[in-house]
Amino acid sequence: MNSHNNKKMSLNDHDEIWKIFRNNYILDQKLIHFTLAIHVPHSISLNKEIDYYRKLIDTNPDLMRRERHKYTTETLEAAARYLGTDKSLIALTDSSTMSLSLILNGIEFQKGTEILTTDSEHYSLEKLCESSAKKYNLTIKKIDISNKLNNITKKQIVKSIIDNINDKTSLIAISWVNSRFGIKFPLKEISKELKKINFSREENKKILLCVDGVHGFGIENLNSIHDLGVDFFAAGCHKWLFGPSGTGLLWCSERGWKRLNPIIPSFEKIAWDHYLEWDNKKYTEDELIKARMCTPGGFKTFEYFWALKHAFETHEKIGKENIQERVHYFSQICKNEIKKIPNAVLLTPSSSSLSSGFVCFKIKDIKPTEIVAKMSEHNIIIGQSPYKDSCLRITPSIYNTEEEVIYACNKLFEIVNELNHDEKK
Repeated sequence: MNSHNNKKMSLNDHDEIWKIFRNNYILDQKLIHFTLAIHVPHSISLNKEIDYYRKLIDTNPDLMRRERHKYTTETLEAAARYLGTDKSLIALTDSSTMSLSLILNGIEFQKGTEILTTDSEHYSLEKLCESSAKKYNLTIKKIDISNKLNNITKKQIVKSIIDNINDKTSLIAISWVNSRFGIKFPLKEISKELKKINFSREENKKILLCVDGVHGFGIENLNSIHDLGVDFFAAGCHKWLFGPSGTGLLWCSERGWKRLNPIIPSFEKIAWDHYLEWDNKKYTEDELIKARMCTPGGFKTFEYFWALKHAFETHEKIGKENIQERVHYFSQICKNEIKKIPNAVLLTPSSSSLSSGFVCFKIKDIKPTEIVAKMSEHNIIIGQSPYKDSCLRITPSIYNTEEEVIYACNKLFEIVNELNHDEKK
């Protein structure tokens, strides 16, 4: 990636850059938005990109069929620059859920082997693990992380995973940033230890590391996705990356792609050429690019996929380091202020080395829905985690301002005091 695009801004540049970014959205200014991590709006400039491609399609629908590969390649090249990888290792998808589906349904598991995961994964990953287990007669081992929250360390997380690996373990399926507690898993350290275990295993029995990366993607500053040491990386692009709705990606290592089989017919050029054999064009299996063969086909909202490159380019212009610094800074303010609130229990680790953009917490004896509703009365939009044992969740993004973060924390303090006072009456 161009190092210029990742350089840190001077202090004088900061305010103007964030102001320009914020003014590029038509979000309701009467509201303070702290749930953008779930689904972001389109910016004005992103919609212009989408409109440009939509007009091309509307004025000449056959363009979609004939030239879609050219524009898709431009998006793949932008994604590859952002990830510090080769475009041949990336497949464009609709979401992190679709990407995870391609992985869990595309692997041909050996019967009787085991998937290692945690007890706190998102619904999508949990259900896909269950589906594969049923299909291939696998067992699922879940590491309990809910009882390891107090003063959790990287070493504890790595140890809890490595200690639960056995001869039957075939896949480790975890989130980069856990959406229940906001814990950022130390992927580099995990993959380093896993490499030692895999060293003596046969190639087809090496343990694969599958990551739902959606809540680190677009925040965490990486020179290259290869640095994480994972085999599968699934992410939606309509969250922290601020990309178009219904866009996502799947990145796999070379080993990862070799272990995946296509589960949806591909409409990528190489797949068509291979199938049609026009002009006597034939490919051997070794020549077929697995990422292209595994890219889900069908005629899609191509204007959204083509405009996705705008999101990658915007983040590169701002700088990955600047984005990470801002999100972590806002999150740290939230964590520090929540600790001051009576009966508040912070679930997300205080350290930025073990957390990212999620700030997850509970208020003892008060339901999350009650807090969310009360905050909404003051035009502050916060959320709660999608789990049976739900908690409150604030997700400050680069759209927000420091003033908004501090105001929201102060208002949260007031609301909790009011509710506690009403309980005592």
